[in-house]
Amino acid sequence: MSEQRTEMTQPTPEQIELRAQRAGKAIRGSLAAVLCLEAFCVLLVPRAIAQTSVGLGTTKTTILVILAVVLVIAGFLQRRRWGAGLGSVLQLTMIAVGVWTYAFFVVAAIFIGVWIYLLKLRHELVGTPGGLHLLF
Repeated sequence: MSEQRTEMTQPTPEQIELRAQRAGKAIRGSLAAVLCLEAFCVLLVPRAIAQTSVGLGTTKTTILVILAVVLVIAGFLQRRRWGAGLGSVLQLTMIAVGVWTYAFFVVAAIFIGVWIYLLKLRHELVGTPGGLHLLF
């Protein structure tokens, strides 16, 4: 009786593959959500800069709006194989925004931490490459 129960609870290779595919889709959706939330935060930066003594110029505003648009586009591209690599590169731009507003270094660190956590989770659930290849 216990042998029968053990056989019934063991997933088949097809079920394992299906679970990995679903987990991959869920992780890609989470990565896309992180990028879109980052875009929203980047759009809030001009308001913070405008209240400082440095002021807000047209160039800074344009750069931040373009960055927000690129982050949203990268969110849509997470279904591509290279989407996670593009998102990983864009995480560096989040640190660059901290040059204008120092508080954004903290925001960028939080988003980068979530990004790395999701990539590690994808590695564990789906079996993507580890190490430095984890970022791509």
